[in-house]
Amino acid sequence: MKSVVSGQKLVVSGQWSVVSMLLFFLLVTGHWSLLFVGNSYAYDFPLPRILPIKVGEIKSSENYKATINVIDSPSVSGEVIYLKDISEISGNSNDIVNRLRDIKIGYSPLPGESQMITEDFLILCIKRERIAVEDIKLNSPQRINISRKYFEFTPQQLKEAIEDFVENKKDVSKGRIIVDNVAYKGRIILPTPDFSYEINADGSLNSSGRKFFNIAFKTDGNIIKGLNVAADLRIMVPAVIAVNHIKKGETISEKDIQIEDRAIGRDASQIVTDLRDILDKQAMVDIERGEVITTNSAETMTLVSQGDVVNIVAESDMFRVAVKGVVRDKGRRGELVKVLNTSSNKVIYAKIIDSNTVKVEF
Repeated sequence: MKSVVSGQKLVVSGQWSVVSMLLFFLLVTGHWSLLFVGNSYAYDFPLPRILPIKVGEIKSSENYKATINVIDSPSVSGEVIYLKDISEISGNSNDIVNRLRDIKIGYSPLPGESQMITEDFLILCIKRERIAVEDIKLNSPQRINISRKYFEFTPQQLKEAIEDFVENKKDVSKGRIIVDNVAYKGRIILPTPDFSYEINADGSLNSSGRKFFNIAFKTDGNIIKGLNVAADLRIMVPAVIAVNHIKKGETISEKDIQIEDRAIGRDASQIVTDLRDILDKQAMVDIERGEVITTNSAETMTLVSQGDVVNIVAESDMFRVAVKGVVRDKGRRGELVKVLNTSSNKVIYAKIIDSNTVKVEF
């Protein structure tokens, strides 16, 4: 008996009794099995079985209609995973290539997360579209880890967004606002960096304290994520502060007050921020040293009362006349009161300049 080895096949010729003995030996020992094709045999190691070799079963790459090269650890951005998202597809048949590209693999994981699929699952997806897998060359790992692309909105960006919102609110009319202790647990993961957001606040932002905000992230007008966020606001106002103890009924002078930046816990609209708005007014209550002065802390002092003798002044660019008069009403600086002109014995209206002077307006 003689044998000739050619490529993958070992061709045996000789007596059938010898061949039968050899087959029996190999099958019993379990070391080799033979592939039987007509009068030819081929090795199939290590399983002891006889398998037919089909003509044309082994193809060269030129004979495939399409080749799929799966990307190592692909990352997708859409809600649905397509084969084109996780692989590079090429081939001689444009029809099959395009059909392969549009094969739906499944839904994407959540932004920032991943999911695992297998090579066998890809083959099932291809078969589902009635594409012959024999015509496809698939280069893929056994397990494919697919991740979802994402954009992270950082805590600093969240704080800045709230700062911009409260700073631009119309009801915050005085001072500047400091945002502290923004409270949101976890990461803010968004599916795309192309987004906008809208912020609304629960309640007024006109005072310091703990505030609550609702933030809606949107893409193409659709809400993709909503947040409820808490933050501490401090409204810093250039407030008028008492530097001395001012008793009720006393007139407030320059030596009694100054301006300091203060965090205001009440309605900022009541805070006096200009020294001129409080000078020469009369304290309506006792004002302690260091206390913020509000519009309710003092009032314009009554400068003249009924029966007071004052000078009535009338003047223009050409002349100035002053006569005596008697006040018929009480009044404060800048107010109009009735005054009896003692020279003409007529009652006129004059503006209070100070406790001794009223002025006739032409």
